[in-house]
Amino acid sequence: MADKTYLDLRIRKTRKAIRNAFIDLLAEKELNKISINAITLKAEINRATFYLHYKDINDLIDSILDDLLADLKKILIDKFEESYKPGDELTSLILLLEHIAENSHMYKVLLVTKNIPYFTPKLMDLLYELILTTTEQQSIQKTEDFLTVDTPSDIAAWYGTSAIIGTISMWLGNDMPYTPKYLAERIIQLNPFIPANNKKI
Repeated sequence: MADKTYLDLRIRKTRKAIRNAFIDLLAEKELNKISINAITLKAEINRATFYLHYKDINDLIDSILDDLLADLKKILIDKFEESYKPGDELTSLILLLEHIAENSHMYKVLLVTKNIPYFTPKLMDLLYELILTTTEQQSIQKTEDFLTVDTPSDIAAWYGTSAIIGTISMWLGNDMPYTPKYLAERIIQLNPFIPANNKKI
């Protein structure tokens, strides 16, 4: 049992080194200019070790994105499959931003440099699913300062997804000048599709 635990830890440590090396290189250059040799050199492993874990760079990318999106799904979606109550969207948004802050180097590379262009659409799909779930479970209307207008949930989800992704990208690009909690509260307050009684912070 001890041997298996040691092996698992060693595997995780090696994969983390490979992924960190890849992300560091991605921050410096375009994807098509990154080689396996450069990754192994930066991770301080040999090519044979790389191939023990990944078939090629595309397999490495798929693994990184799958793990990130699985983490995000656990934070954002799973909770709402169990139950929903007003105010949960703020809690989930804070958890999302805290997760991104803890992994800011990786997310900055993926969202700001856009050197892996298909990450953002995958993240947008996940957020769209979350926002659509919440907007379908609450009354969607403009704030009480405007005329009450019913808004189709898909339009609200399109708007919310684009606004959140854009705001997070700018936040990361400016070195996160606000805390995750503060930013989450401001995003909720600015969202015109959340009823006013759900915006109280």
